[in-house]
Amino acid sequence: MMWKKPILVLASISLIALLTFPVYAQAGAEELAKRLIQSYGNVKSFLQSIIDNLNDETASKVEDALARADPLIEEANTLLSSGDYESAVEKAREALSVIRDALRDIKDVDAIREGGRLRMAIGRLSRAVIRVERVIQALENRGVNTTNFTSQLEEVKSLLEDAKSLLKSGDLEEAREKIEEAANGLRSLYSDVRGAAKEHLNLTKEKVLNRVKKIERASERCIVRLDLIYKKLLRENKTEDAEKVLKLKNSIERTLLSLKRHIENGQRFLALEDVRQLFRYLRVCRRLGT
Repeated sequence: MMWKKPILVLASISLIALLTFPVYAQAGAEELAKRLIQSYGNVKSFLQSIIDNLNDETASKVEDALARADPLIEEANTLLSSGDYESAVEKAREALSVIRDALRDIKDVDAIREGGRLRMAIGRLSRAVIRVERVIQALENRGVNTTNFTSQLEEVKSLLEDAKSLLKSGDLEEAREKIEEAANGLRSLYSDVRGAAKEHLNLTKEKVLNRVKKIERASERCIVRLDLIYKKLLRENKTEDAEKVLKLKNSIERTLLSLKRHIENGQRFLALEDVRQLFRYLRVCRRLGT
């Protein structure tokens, strides 16, 4: 029964790749296809690395699944290269489903679900780290001593890296502890950084709301024009250019939703980060002649 622990590891890793589709649901088709193909590559590499530790029946199932899934991924890569992103997504999903179905009889369902929850928690914390890092940089640009903030942030990053490693090794309990420790550290840091931001960045409610109103109006106008450009490009059979325009439009819409959420939650400096991102998108719009 030496293969039971590797199966738990396999289950955790397979969940990370196979059940993270909702994370990418808002992404453009090209980006989604690339991520799914990469997810398959990660799963395949892991399965090949532990196959010698599996019993004969399980190893046979894994090898058969890979033999059936590999051609689908090859086809997905070909479709991706030709610009048929939607079909590439479908083929990549099909390949991942083959692996998922093959493992259904041998995976620990509870461990699978827990591994997925932990993976998503790491993703959320990693995105929060990036946002806090931007505010710390803004404070540093204003001449504020951010040494303590930076030190705390590096500690949080280290804990998240440890959690990722533990998750890959199948040690869910230790991974969970590291994630909780990172979350607590980030909450404390967020509170301190928010106080400093209010003091040094002049993030008054009125200032934020004024910026928000302006950028929302400009972004909404841009979305309408991008939609017209997208349809025009499709009529001209310029599919690749049309997909790029659609990706930009979707990015603006997602950031507007993020901005609304941060405003509702009173997270003013995070709202300003959304505003800055929207300004960057609008610069791209202007280059498109919108």
